[in-house]
Amino acid sequence: MYCPVCFQNALKIKSNGVIKLAFNGKSRNNSLFTYNLQKETQEQQLVKLREKVVDFFSFYAEFNNKTPIKTFEAYSCDFVCTNGCKIDMNTKINVVSVVFTAPLVKAMLVEEGKKFGITIEVNFNS
Repeated sequence: MYCPVCFQNALKIKSNGVIKLAFNGKSRNNSLFTYNLQKETQEQQLVKLREKVVDFFSFYAEFNNKTPIKTFEAYSCDFVCTNGCKIDMNTKINVVSVVFTAPLVKAMLVEEGKKFGITIEVNFNS
């Protein structure tokens, strides 16, 4: 990944940190979870992701005027540049395709969306 400071392909995700989720640019205070790439399997990380998706969808399903979910962000600021650049704590870097594969995330969103009557129009290719 490219560092936002030096623009070199030197950005690496830390072995542990926090991932924050946003749906259509909105998130809840509890729409975040920790990860540990050295101690957790991808299945364990997907379980955590699913729990947070279900939590948000159960909250969102109560709305009267629900718009389809068109954007989904899973981001973290827990990255380091191998060149030693100081990464701003407010920098949000997408972890879809880094920690989770886009097809798995899309399938999860669609599956859980159906359970809660929420239309999913997320496209990770754009």
